[in-house]
Amino acid sequence: MSRYTDRVPDRRPYLAIVLVLSAIGTFLATLGSPWFGLAAVTLAPVGSKCAANLFWPLAQSTLDLKVTAAGLAVVNSLGNLGGFVSPTLFGYLEETTGSTNGGLYALSAASLLATAGVYFIRRAGGGRGGVEAAAPAPVRTASG
Repeated sequence: MSRYTDRVPDRRPYLAIVLVLSAIGTFLATLGSPWFGLAAVTLAPVGSKCAANLFWPLAQSTLDLKVTAAGLAVVNSLGNLGGFVSPTLFGYLEETTGSTNGGLYALSAASLLATAGVYFIRRAGGGRGGVEAAAPAPVRTASG
């Protein structure tokens, strides 16, 4: 997926597709037999791992050079915070409802919320001009 999207001008539609794939896999895990749930829950990580591979280049190409490091640090910090909040919320929903379905529904909703957020990311070409490198600054000599 990453290799394919390196050749397209806008990764956002592909990122949205794999996030929806992750949401569908998580949602389908709540239906049917345990074997069907196992097959569905293996679909979810395919979508989320592809989404991670598409997100980071998109984030780097849309941020201005002056704030790229700080912006990526904020994104990474929020991701680490999600590593605590998600299992805690999942456990709370399981304890409250007596089933893992509530937690799986919440994970599906989070993927769909991320899908909606993809379209708020400005298109590559604003901050650093997309994939192209910036032109070097002219060299000033002592005489000019």
